[in-house]
Amino acid sequence: MNLRLALPLLCLLIAACGRGTPVVALPTVPGQSLGNCASDSAALELTGSAASADAKTYRILPFTVAPRTGRVEVSYQWTDKAGPPSTPLTATTLDLGLYDEKGYRNPAGFRGWGGSRQGRIDQDKPPVFVQADSADRGFNPGPVIAGTWFVELGIAAVSPQGADWLVKIECKSASGALPASDPVDKAHVARITPGWYHGDFHMHAFHSNPNAPDWDDFIAQSRTAQLDFLMVTEYITGRHWETLGAVQRAHPDLLVWPGREIITYYGHANTFGETPGVLEYRHGFEDVNLGEIQRQSKAQGALFQVNHPTTFPPPVFSNLCRGCYFELGDQIDWNQVDTLEVVNGPVLATSDDIGSPVPIPGQIENPFLQTALNLWDDLLKQGYKITAVSGSDSKGVDAPEERTRKGYGSSVTAVYAATLSRESLTASIKDGRAYIRTRGVERSPALEFEARTEHDDFATFGGTVPASEASLVTLTTTVIGGTGQLLTYFQNGVPQLFVPITSDPFTHTFETATRNPLTEGPLGTYWRVETRDSMSRTTIGNPVFLKGG
Repeated sequence: MNLRLALPLLCLLIAACGRGTPVVALPTVPGQSLGNCASDSAALELTGSAASADAKTYRILPFTVAPRTGRVEVSYQWTDKAGPPSTPLTATTLDLGLYDEKGYRNPAGFRGWGGSRQGRIDQDKPPVFVQADSADRGFNPGPVIAGTWFVELGIAAVSPQGADWLVKIECKSASGALPASDPVDKAHVARITPGWYHGDFHMHAFHSNPNAPDWDDFIAQSRTAQLDFLMVTEYITGRHWETLGAVQRAHPDLLVWPGREIITYYGHANTFGETPGVLEYRHGFEDVNLGEIQRQSKAQGALFQVNHPTTFPPPVFSNLCRGCYFELGDQIDWNQVDTLEVVNGPVLATSDDIGSPVPIPGQIENPFLQTALNLWDDLLKQGYKITAVSGSDSKGVDAPEERTRKGYGSSVTAVYAATLSRESLTASIKDGRAYIRTRGVERSPALEFEARTEHDDFATFGGTVPASEASLVTLTTTVIGGTGQLLTYFQNGVPQLFVPITSDPFTHTFETATRNPLTEGPLGTYWRVETRDSMSRTTIGNPVFLKGG
């Protein structure tokens, strides 16, 4: 990667991944309570420290909830030990999770995860809470039952000198009834006609950020971006799975598709679909492994995506964006990866976005796009048929004038499906019947691409046509809205032909596409196309494959 371009992206990644101030951790003692929490007693305070060697680990802090408790509140903070002032590249960050009496390894015991938002000492944040009828964002309401509960401290990153932390737990009286479950109808068909449907494969909302929009604003912003299906991938939690039914019914022409982002300290992934039995994320803790999380998620019917796989590689950026770079390629089954997020966040970055100490004239293409494409090409050549997609990774908090560039739908993936439904979209996504419009629906060209043999065998995005090593295959590309841009053909990841786009619509025919046995893999030779202007790529097509015959 180009570090000269990556370093200026510091502030952009701070916005995308969160910014921490110093923190630390305590020993794991899952079988021993560290104190009693009751509504008629003083707050329980737990203290500890963490060293830089503790980064990417978890500390389980058991405590006893007394009978007749109706509400549990947890707050925490951390401070660096004496030493050099922290910077975004060295700061400590601790995350906070909560499990009830059912256990810290039981999905039924998971009561929520708030990341680091409650623990930042530079912000006046109220404690997270759970009670029978309500809970904080990212946390699950439900009865507060006496027994051993567990605070989880995720030691995401620690400054070189270490850090000290304080956890404060209060138990209070409260009453109320568990809210009724109202999940989305998984079989909902938003539109019955075949066509190109646009989705954002990485959207955070109400449960991911304390300043995120409510559901009405979430839908409004999505409509402005001309999205058709909404991948609601909240951090860790599955609480939204039980509450979005009313949102779907109020907007029957859109497809609401809940999922979650699995935040590990070694890489992030999305699952699309409700997986209540797999609320796990702590790769490396005890026997937790992302490969098993993937297997169980797929068994429950979800799609699996690897997120921003090459963004901010360690060790330089480990503290800045915890786990953003994907290091778990040898832990998962790539045959079970459905999508790879090659575009993450805005495709264009400005000096204001990235907080560059050296002004960047205008905007530059996100340097991690090319490295993600390189990874995708390597995986395709190894025989893994994975669909390239894009995700804004937006929390919906951008200023209105900036939403078209980095808000919901600022980049989209167009998927051709028989209906606007999970069933049809799932089939098309797995088939690769898709292409990326890097600047959203309004500001990106539309793309068509097909391969046809001399025997009239035909395929479009994601398809395969039979072709011998001597076959000549005709590729036809149509670009709508791309006048003045450049069309590029790639064979097995290597650019082969550059064609100026001189009209609208513009159609180009490449009549001598062939296989290349020296560079192809088990999938055969693949051809794909991109368009770009002087600033960045504007479309990225999934490939067609020439194989056998």
